[in-house]
Order: sequence, then structure tokens, then C-alpha cells
Amino acid sequence: MKTRDAEVIVVGAGLIGAACALRLANEGREVLLIDAQPPGQGASFGNAGHIATEQVTPLASGAVIRASWRHLLAAESPLRIRLGYLLPILPWLARFVWAARPSQFARGVAALMSLQETALDDLHELARLAGVESQVHREGYLRIWESAQGRRSAEEQAAEAGRYGIRTEAWSGDAARAKASALSPALGGAMFFPDTGHVDDPHALCAGFVEAFRRLGGRVEQQRVLRLAAEDEGVSATMEGGSVRHAKQLVLAAGAWSRPLSASLGCFEPLDTERGYHITLPWGDAPRPLLPVASTERSVIMTPMTPGLRMTGTLEFGGLQLPPDPRRIALLHRQMQALLPGIQTTQASSWMGFRPSMPDHMPVIGRVPRHSNVVFAFGHQHLGLTLCGVTARLVSDLLAGRETSIDMRHFRVGRFA
Repeated sequence: MKTRDAEVIVVGAGLIGAACALRLANEGREVLLIDAQPPGQGASFGNAGHIATEQVTPLASGAVIRASWRHLLAAESPLRIRLGYLLPILPWLARFVWAARPSQFARGVAALMSLQETALDDLHELARLAGVESQVHREGYLRIWESAQGRRSAEEQAAEAGRYGIRTEAWSGDAARAKASALSPALGGAMFFPDTGHVDDPHALCAGFVEAFRRLGGRVEQQRVLRLAAEDEGVSATMEGGSVRHAKQLVLAAGAWSRPLSASLGCFEPLDTERGYHITLPWGDAPRPLLPVASTERSVIMTPMTPGLRMTGTLEFGGLQLPPDPRRIALLHRQMQALLPGIQTTQASSWMGFRPSMPDHMPVIGRVPRHSNVVFAFGHQHLGLTLCGVTARLVSDLLAGRETSIDMRHFRVGRFA
């Protein structure tokens, strides 16, 4: 038997991987966390900061297909496919359409609800363990509208949420402006979702997880993992340059870069990426809303964070190689200026990152069928922040051989085989 470098290797130091590593180290496991980038520099760096526990309906739905298919190639569509990526994404899209059929959609709702039931509590518990609980706020968020059509859409969304037990409150425009005074006079009203939250800085939260992990004896290596191997007696990760790390168990949580690594274990998951964009306006130039504010018509959300006011929105499918589209950033500038009249956004920083996404919009969380000492934890699309705590708890249960609190079949490895 080869000498082990750790009891457990976790590949990927974004929010999912960092949460798993912290949870395992807190249980007394010897853990090695490996990533090609510094912790939290991938999708975890630039997300909206919204703890989206109200999102229990998969994007793979008949409603999304009916609303979006005519506009998928438009530069400013909320859901867009880059023309240069149309052919590579076709197999993923075919699975997406298949996952949107009513029976599968209903199963997807039940699956997401099972994760969301404890997601906010699990995240808060992990933040408390790391000593960064002040990062997590549980005051809810506002979904505003500016038009009669926007109001109908927001009310329909609230009614659907109510069918799944999610609380909402209808607010007047004046009540919404009391929480975000600089909002446009065109604001007609809002739906308030009280059981959600946000964080001050997703990157700082991830860094806090990793720092707490180190305090518990965990080790971090900045290396690019090229391939994985597993046998009954252990697992190995081969790095760029040829060095190899050995362990008893392994967690693959490399986000958008998980697909080739899972394939090296004989698992061909149809993982692709949702490319997300954001702009962040420093507080010297931005009014500070008290809560996150999402726009029904504009498909964007603004979140107050430590670095400034961040706006994210829209989804783009373009793979890992195409450059960012500056028109998506320009669109965010215009949307912020429309929602906050008179604001200047020239000092806003911009970012583009890769969110890992499965066609059914369910994450992959489970043991590898032929290698029970390997657990996958990736494909959380835009819910990585929201679900990192509950995912870490489930992963630790799987590695320890404990019974999980929810039915894991919805998230199983190889479900598209």
C-alpha cells in the first residue's frame, strides 16, 4: 500500500469544496484540499451573494423553454447561448428538454425542496463553526416590478412559491423604497421573501471556511489536478508536473472543471457551464439598500456587500474557452442605471465566471458506483452558496457510511448514463 498524504483529499476549493473540507476536518478527519487557484477564486468569487432558499423549481421546465427558446441567441436575452457554442451544447440541451417534461420537473422540485429545507441553517452552522457567522444575514429579499406585466409575473411566482410552502408578502412601492430609497419612481411594488438571506462577501466567506479548516489541521495545496484514480485500498490524484497524492477517500468538488476529472474515473457526467457576469459598484458611488433587490422584468439582482453594490443576472452558455462578451457587462450597467436613476457606474468592477450545471439542474452528490471511496459534489449551478452547507453535511455522511437525511437518488452519479 502506498503512503497516504491524507485520509481524505478534496479537489476544489470553492464554496462547495471548502465547506466539505471544513466539515470533514471538524469531524477529526485528516484532509488535504487541492485547487489550481487560491481558495474561492472561481464561481464562488463573483456570485450574487443571495442565499436563494426560495428557488425550488429547476430551470429545466416547460415554462422556461416556452419563454426563452425564441431568444436564446439574442445578445441581451436573460437566457442566452453563444453562437460559437451552439453545436457543442446541443447534447446538453436535448437532455435539458427531456428533464423539463412534467413528471421529471415534479421530481426535480421535490429534490430541490429536500435540499433547501435545511440549507440556510446548515450554511449558518458552518459559518458559525468558521467564526464568520457575521457574514450571513437572514433578513430576506425583495422582488420588485415596474409594470402591470411585471406585477402579474411576480404574483404568479409568489403563488407558485406558496404552493411549495414558501412564504411571501406583497409590499407597496413605498414600502420597498423604504428598504432601498434610491430605487426608480417607476417601481410599482414588490414581493418580499422573508425566509431567504444574503452574505456580505462570498469570497470572504469561502476564505473564512478555508482559514478555519487550516486551524483544524487541514492542509491546502495550490496545484492543478489532471486525473484521478481509485482502487479498493485507496485513491490518487495526479498533478500537473507528475506528482501524485494518495488518500483513503476523495471528494471531487471542482465545479465547472469536474467533468474531465470525473471522466478519468469512468464517469461521463453531462456537465456544462452557465457563464455568470457581475458588476460591483464601490460604496462611495452607490446607494446602500438594506436588502437584496431582484427585478422581475430585468432578470437581475442587486445585493449590498462589503465591496459595494453588486449586480448579477442573466445566464449565458458558452463553455470554458470563449472570451467574456462585453455586451453582457454593458447590459448590467444599463440595468443598474435604470433601477437607480442618476447613478454613475463608471467605477464599477466587472467579472465573469463559470457555474457548473447539469441538464436537470440537480447537483451530482453521491458515491461513484464502482469506487465507493470517491464522492462527487458538483453541478450546483447558481445555488452553490445556498447549498454548500447542506452538501457538506451530506458528503460527510456518505464518507462516514452514515444514513443521509434525504433521498439521494435524485442526485446520484451516473443518472444520465
